[in-house]
Amino acid sequence: MDLVFFLRDRLEFAKYFYSNASKPFTNIVAAIENEEPPFVPEYNEPEEPPYLQEWQDAKTGLESLGLTALSMVASSLQLFLNDWVHLRHERQRGEKYKRKHAKGWFHAYRKILEDVGLDMEGCPADLDLIEQAVLARNRGQHPEVLTMLQTTHSKSDLEKYPSPYFVSEADQKAISFDDGELSWWLSPNVYVDEVKLEAVIAEVEKLCKWLEADC
Repeated sequence: MDLVFFLRDRLEFAKYFYSNASKPFTNIVAAIENEEPPFVPEYNEPEEPPYLQEWQDAKTGLESLGLTALSMVASSLQLFLNDWVHLRHERQRGEKYKRKHAKGWFHAYRKILEDVGLDMEGCPADLDLIEQAVLARNRGQHPEVLTMLQTTHSKSDLEKYPSPYFVSEADQKAISFDDGELSWWLSPNVYVDEVKLEAVIAEVEKLCKWLEADC
């Protein structure tokens, strides 16, 4: 079975999904910021920027969409790794490898790859970026706070990756330094746009192509 072919098919759909589903939200944001119909403000000195709620809803929609697309990428990788381990190793060796790990399923598979003799230091993919994608996906799938729609990075994730990839430019500017150490006043939102989505997709493809080439 050509596992990479089916993986790519799923990843391409994730890109297609985000690209097309994001258009209504980006159009609303652009129309409000450019004061275009139907978001032409009335000039009566409002207490807050006109259409603020609509703008915030569209922004939250984009954030939620990014998390959904990222979840599609993470689940595609998990499916690939499951089939790769089964078809390329378990079936041949008559063994069953554990898919669970205290640090999550990605660590479980990394251990399996090491157990079957792969040198992960030689992997051309950015495994840290892939892990950040999995952690961000987990945050989106398991929200902790009822009172907010946004998804934030956890304290433990920020301790491991103090300069996370999946944050907006605005949140990047909120970074501060305490005794030379990078820190955050508030946990930044998990942010996935088209560029970030395509970047992690490229790394997932590198990992999976490398695994298949090793067989």
